[in-house]
Amino acid sequence: MERRLWTVLVSVLLAGLLGGDTAMAVPDARRTSAAGAAVRALTGQERLELPGDFAATMGYRPVRVDGAWVAPEGACSAPTGPTRYDFSVACRAHDLGYDLLRYAARIGEPLGPWARAAIDAAFGRALDARCAALRGAIGCPVAAGAYHAVVVANSWRQDWRDPRPEPALRWILLATALTLAPVVINLVCTARARADRRLRGRSR
Repeated sequence: MERRLWTVLVSVLLAGLLGGDTAMAVPDARRTSAAGAAVRALTGQERLELPGDFAATMGYRPVRVDGAWVAPEGACSAPTGPTRYDFSVACRAHDLGYDLLRYAARIGEPLGPWARAAIDAAFGRALDARCAALRGAIGCPVAAGAYHAVVVANSWRQDWRDPRPEPALRWILLATALTLAPVVINLVCTARARADRRLRGRSR
């Protein structure tokens, strides 16, 4: 719950910093296309069946890693580099999801906002699962929240359409946000803990 709260807060901060449109991520009729069905499967709703020409169009076939379908050459693309918590499987699955969005756009059947929102939400769940598997990793939820927040804010800025290349300046801003978010969160948590102690002291 706390990780989700910080995700929302950092998303709002980054959205304001980076700018963008304000289209809502709502469902549309394109869920029934081959690419739409693959997105639903990738995000945990159905068995994955890729469009027949996906490999020819995108140049690779997905592979299975730790129970998840992923892009074989995918990686966490945060400019700050990988974290100690190894979010690689979640990132590679997210890359596959975005490649499905790109594929749909290339064949002239873009999926619309619902698909990107579903892929980003699945990324957040995968990060949560990774942190849960790393018992005792106190900083993991904070790092996961920062990663997910950057993804959601960037999707919002791009109006939830298919992913597009980013200028270097935008990546620098994202890197700065990823670096500073845990620091800000820790400061806020410390201040809140101190306030709670003061309130308890006054109530005695």
